[in-house]
Amino acid sequence: MNLRSRISLLCLSVTATFGTMIAAPAVKLLAVAFPDTNALLIQWVVTLSSLFILPTLFMAGYLSKRFSRKNILIIGLLLYLVGGIGPAFASSFTLILVFRAILGISIGLISPTFNSLIAENYQGKERTQMNGFVTAINGIGGAIFLSIGGIIASYGWREVFFTYIYAVILLILVLLFLPKFPPIQSHEQGTESSAKLPRFFYVVAIAGGVHAMLYFLIPTNLSLFVTDNGIGSVSAVGYLSALSLIGVFVAGLVITLLTQVFGRMLVPFTLMVMAVGFLLISVAHSIWTAAIAVFLIGFAEGLLFPMTFNKTAEIVPKGSLTSAISVLLSCIYALQFISPLFMKGTQLLFHVSSSRETFMLVAAVLGLTMIGYIPFAITRKLQERQSA
Repeated sequence: MNLRSRISLLCLSVTATFGTMIAAPAVKLLAVAFPDTNALLIQWVVTLSSLFILPTLFMAGYLSKRFSRKNILIIGLLLYLVGGIGPAFASSFTLILVFRAILGISIGLISPTFNSLIAENYQGKERTQMNGFVTAINGIGGAIFLSIGGIIASYGWREVFFTYIYAVILLILVLLFLPKFPPIQSHEQGTESSAKLPRFFYVVAIAGGVHAMLYFLIPTNLSLFVTDNGIGSVSAVGYLSALSLIGVFVAGLVITLLTQVFGRMLVPFTLMVMAVGFLLISVAHSIWTAAIAVFLIGFAEGLLFPMTFNKTAEIVPKGSLTSAISVLLSCIYALQFISPLFMKGTQLLFHVSSSRETFMLVAAVLGLTMIGYIPFAITRKLQERQSA
């Protein structure tokens, strides 16, 4: 794959996580514009797309066997533009949610397609680097556009959705530079249908969904948290969301190095970083403390996300990668969708009354998980040394 094709493929990564997050600066404004709408529905403007990604994901294997992957990406990007920009012209909150559903369907076409192409065409260290670059580009692209979104939010919620126009550039890149990538051949289809996914893969997929859900506690709650606690304005929400994605960007650049330095201990290290981030935001009373917190949470997610895809590519047979990535993304997007419900459910279950207390509880659980994972990591490391 030449450099132009590689760049085009990498640029598609911003449609995944960033595609749903870009609406985050508009949450508070939508709550004001639609005062009779339930607060949970307002938050779902950020995560509703994740629910509608799921049906398309389950069709990914079928579509990849019958259509060129390039054509799938083109259709996906056209729907992405409709679903992304559409809410700017909506006159009712219901119609906004309809457009967000269309956005989810488009991401369900794009995300498994470009992720499976990376898994199929790159191996070993090169695959780790590519997944790191995907995370880095996702982070820096999201940071730039969420910063713009934070500025635009001062003009109104409709203007925030116009930032989805950037997808026109992605569509041009795909049309001009991406190879056609023909449908998966019949012998590959047979391999995929006959091979069973390893049991451990499902553990990886669930873990991937959980860390994505925890990360999305930030964009779904940050707008209300910052403004209600007097920490900052609506514009500051855009900057803070962007800063979390800068953390994702930095992590994507250094993951190869950190993998070499920490080895099996990289997972507990990452859990510790995320726990510290949630601890800091639970006690934040200034914009600077909140900024450090969201950066650390983003940095941790920027490590966990590519690690999840790397592990999937390691343990799943090549012929089953498209199906496996679809299952993995299904877990990620399903748990992203229930992120607001997780917040409300945690508060009811543990009788906590504020976001601060919920963030503190999440930090404690992450800390305990880190401690519990360390013996497992040490055991795996010793087994590798013995087998070597």
